[in-house]
Formats: sequence, C-alpha cells, structure tokens
Amino acid sequence: MEQRTFIEINNFLLKEIGISSSAVNLGLRLAKENKTSFPITLWSYGILSTNDLNKLYGFIYKTNQ
Repeated sequence: MEQRTFIEINNFLLKEIGISSSAVNLGLRLAKENKTSFPITLWSYGILSTNDLNKLYGFIYKTNQ
C-alpha cells in the first residue's frame, strides 16, 4: 500500500470511524501475519462493523479515482 494512501486511510479510520490507533496497529499486524486484506482483517476481528467496512471501502474507492 502506498504510504500516502495508508496515511489517508489511517486518518479516516481514526477521525471518521472512531477506532483507536492501537486497533489500527493490531489490524495491520494481523493482516501481515495472515496475509489478508487490511479492511477485511479489521472486520473479521470485530474492529469494524459491516457498516464501517462499507464506509471504508467507499472512502478507498473515492480516493483512488
């Protein structure tokens, strides 16, 4: 993931979704260990709700246009 993109996603998760930086770090570590998608990892471990996951994917889609 590009550094700029990750910073934008991190800020979105912290400010818009309201999860903690430690939850983001945990999600990153688990995604790397399990070789899975970062958003899906956050969702599968209960860090994000389905609604939050949808918001995150919408944000990622908008920033990549």
